Amino acid sequence: MAAIAGLNTWVYGDFKQPLLEPMDPLPQIGSLSAASCSACHAEIYAEWKRSGHARAFVDPLYQAELEHQPVPFICHRCHSPLVEQREELAWWMWTVLPRVVPATSSNDRFDPDLQKEGVTCVACHQVDDHMVGPFADAEAPHPTAVADLRSVDFCARCHQFGFERIGKLDRPLLDAVAEWRDYEADGGNQVCADCHMPQLPPRVAGQVGPTGGKLRPGTDHSLRGPYDEAFVRTGVLVQDVKLEASRQGADASLLLVNGTGHRLPSSEPERFLEVRLAALDADGNELEHDAIRFQRRADVVKLRETGEDTTIPPRARRDLSLSLQALPAGATEVRLSVDFWLWDPEHEAAVTAGLSADELVHHIVDRRIPIEGTP
Repeated sequence: MAAIAGLNTWVYGDFKQPLLEPMDPLPQIGSLSAASCSACHAEIYAEWKRSGHARAFVDPLYQAELEHQPVPFICHRCHSPLVEQREELAWWMWTVLPRVVPATSSNDRFDPDLQKEGVTCVACHQVDDHMVGPFADAEAPHPTAVADLRSVDFCARCHQFGFERIGKLDRPLLDAVAEWRDYEADGGNQVCADCHMPQLPPRVAGQVGPTGGKLRPGTDHSLRGPYDEAFVRTGVLVQDVKLEASRQGADASLLLVNGTGHRLPSSEPERFLEVRLAALDADGNELEHDAIRFQRRADVVKLRETGEDTTIPPRARRDLSLSLQALPAGATEVRLSVDFWLWDPEHEAAVTAGLSADELVHHIVDRRIPIEGTP
């Protein structure tokens, strides 16, 4: 039993329990729910409400993936990081090979409504018996202390982890912070929050009392990420586009630049970036294509690479060329596209979630020209 306990700790010790310790609401607030924060921080709450953090648990793809994930307690660690968000707690692994079988117990602190809030306000802002943030204020309705919530190490709690002791992964499954360190080593001077949580002009920190709160520099709590097409466009930079087509064939070239501080795409292996040159008929149907895909291919359940990692390092540039020879007789135009795919719509999780390609694809470039010599 001692050997089993040692193996459990060595392999899964960091993942069995929720990310945070049990948490009681501050008496000045009376609840751990973000809805309670909205009474005074309405603007910030509205930003958070549309963020990926707010959707971390209820996101349809996440819920669909759980149906195919044998050890969901590992995923819940960051998607529902509070003890109070966990219906059951894993406290032991009966086996870890050939499959993980956790021993669980019911959690009397569980709040199903709080669970739906995902990465809720207190997950970042409550420490022990006080709130933390960019300002210290002993006179606030809930006293606050200073903490650097914009630090890369703070993000690393959820955005950098892997299973180095098991599986056959070449690098951690979520490697965003290590990727950022490569960006920093190459001369990058921004941290995660500079892009994903940028500073805003001063605004009222909280509407408290008849005179309101103090005017302070603001921070965007919408935490822009891969689901935000406009934001994705700021990191997928396409330059020097050339496209030519005749009956003898079609040629395209472009410069693709990773404008982010991590690999492109990063983190979720199902994401990919595709550059595609296609011949289309008069109805817009694709007849032939040439494509280049940038993706890390990895099995998140079996924890092993399943193909070459072609993701683009931070700040890297790729000169790309695509061609089609002897276009089909029915082709009337060619299309050059650069698309960011959140998920393959044919993947079982996307099918379970009921999401279509229209909901899963960001169109960065869509350029079309007629084929010379077409009647």
